[in-house]
Amino acid sequence: MHIHPAQHDANMYYRIENIPNEQTMQAVVTGLLPLAPFFRREKALRYKHLHGQYTCLRAWQLLHELLIEHAFLPDSFPLSQLTYTEDEYGKPWLDNRQQMHDVQFSISHTKNAIAVAIDTQPIGIDIESVVSNQRIADDHFMNRTMSPAEQQTIASASEPCMAYTELWTCKEALLKARGTGVTNLDSLPTLLTQVAPFEICSSHTATYAYAIAHL
Repeated sequence: MHIHPAQHDANMYYRIENIPNEQTMQAVVTGLLPLAPFFRREKALRYKHLHGQYTCLRAWQLLHELLIEHAFLPDSFPLSQLTYTEDEYGKPWLDNRQQMHDVQFSISHTKNAIAVAIDTQPIGIDIESVVSNQRIADDHFMNRTMSPAEQQTIASASEPCMAYTELWTCKEALLKARGTGVTNLDSLPTLLTQVAPFEICSSHTATYAYAIAHL
């Protein structure tokens, strides 16, 4: 199992972990099911496939580890007590965040990896597998998600599929950080022209791209 080191900027920390082999996933799921909070266990068990169960449980454990590692929670705080509620826009808030300096969190996962970020300010993280050539060849799809300038950037990139994926993760991360969701689909192409006051950083590997939006 490969884990990218936890990164940080002031009170923002994140970690990205690659998905392990099936044997390791099964061992982790078996070990975490009795330890996870009820709501997370129930959510994991709704997945019919091992990958979904693993990412659901391991992402929550990664959040727990980050909160302890950076002193937002005491070492003895049990995973089973880490719970959250969602606001009217579906943004999750930790139930006991007042005892953790109002820490906020964001989780994302894809076929290849899990990403988790925490901050004392609004935070959004997104990770996506690289889209296919067929996808970016679809003019309707491109016009609904990318501006003309972004489409030109993608077309001229040495790896157009990766360029699209990285731009898309930037948009998803920004929407998560704002916490309001997509209120107007027509705004997606120009979303990154209205980034302030957030900052967005992004990167990629051979198989996925990720981005973080934070204050």
